[in-house]
Amino acid sequence: MSETTRRVAAQCWIFAAVAAAAFFLSSANAQYKWTDPDGKTVYGDNPPREARNVQRVDARGASGAADALAGLPYESRRAAQQFPVLLYTTANCQPCDSGRELLQARGIPYSERTISTKEDSDAMEKLGLGNHLPVMTVGRQVQREFETVAWHAVLDAAGYPRSAQLPRGWPVAPVPLAPRPAEAPSAPAGEAPRGADKTN
Repeated sequence: MSETTRRVAAQCWIFAAVAAAAFFLSSANAQYKWTDPDGKTVYGDNPPREARNVQRVDARGASGAADALAGLPYESRRAAQQFPVLLYTTANCQPCDSGRELLQARGIPYSERTISTKEDSDAMEKLGLGNHLPVMTVGRQVQREFETVAWHAVLDAAGYPRSAQLPRGWPVAPVPLAPRPAEAPSAPAGEAPRGADKTN
């Protein structure tokens, strides 16, 4: 084997090792939410054994997002698997709209979490994301507030192409960051709710 061939082989091995390490690091840094023994919702990256209702809080945690990745172009799919993009926004926020437009124009497969209640704000602070919106996370990288050049740079570094065609199903509908209480089931048609007086 020539010296040139050995160098190329060594460089390919190093690149593969770095890519694999980046994948496992981004997976290890995933955030979760769970219910503790006292019934409180907790956020962190290492749920204990006694945790209940453990859910992942990142781009791949959104309903249908993982399945939709299969329809992405190769470069976008590889980047999305290693460095998922998650956008945190709020209503009536022009920078949030600009960030969303940038991701959609570039064809980035992202998931969106909305901040509209105190519980959402508390959950955001527990994730260490601060309180200035929008916030974009790309794998382990956190980009606070919107700035076109900076956002493009982070996405470039993660390997996302400058333009791509998103498959059907994207963008995924935004969901609140903090879980909402389950609504009480409605009474069947013709039946009065419990506790209601059936007489007029």
